[in-house]
Amino acid sequence: MPGHRSLRLALAVVAVLALVGPAPAADPSGAAIMKKQRETQRLKDEEERQALKLISKSGATKERKLIRYLLSGPGDLDKILVRFLAPRDVENTGLLTWEGKDGNDDQWLYLPTVKKPKRIAASGKKNRFLGTDFSYEDLRAENVAVNTYALVGSEAVDGVDCFVIDATPATERQASDSGYSRRRIWVRKDTLVTVKREYYDKKAKLEKVETHRKLVNVAGPVWRADEIEMHDVVNGTRTVITVESRAVNRGLKDDFFTETELVR
Repeated sequence: MPGHRSLRLALAVVAVLALVGPAPAADPSGAAIMKKQRETQRLKDEEERQALKLISKSGATKERKLIRYLLSGPGDLDKILVRFLAPRDVENTGLLTWEGKDGNDDQWLYLPTVKKPKRIAASGKKNRFLGTDFSYEDLRAENVAVNTYALVGSEAVDGVDCFVIDATPATERQASDSGYSRRRIWVRKDTLVTVKREYYDKKAKLEKVETHRKLVNVAGPVWRADEIEMHDVVNGTRTVITVESRAVNRGLKDDFFTETELVR
């Protein structure tokens, strides 16, 4: 009878659902992942002493020492001060970055030979920083408010499953100031730490690959990489940053991140 057939069909559907289990939860959006990462991985302040190795295409190396300070300020905006300690030809060279809410960060470069800080124009932030494979814009914090993020898949990095997210500038101005058409970011699903970035030039060609290694837990849910490599796949050069020491939440003050401190 029709009623019996309908009942048998309903029971069959229930049986199939019981076998396959509940529908899997949808992955969060790319923007939600990046916002959660920024929230989870922030500290009040950080200090890192770093060794920098510049590796040419032929394998020749140059080494530098530097110290990097970061302060998480009001409005969820960061301030970063980088100062070179050695060798003598770059000693006391510094870079100060104030993150801007609209993505238009303020950056000043101090060269001891010039004796005063030079403000970096927005159009100059795509240039390389002091012979490294990092551009000025690479040294800024990941500002989720001025990028559009798309979750494009999942992939394992070093055996750990990661979200794969494409980041593109959200406005025409940001696109004009950036040296990249897009970036691809690998974020670990377990800790929400970025472990890899690919940078694509204005013609959508792969230009650089950034890899984060030797992850360490520094406080609560916060993780950092003790080694970061930027590989210019076009020129064949590499810059490797090794963290030699780290201190967090020491109480750095806002007045430390000023032009006065930059030129001291």
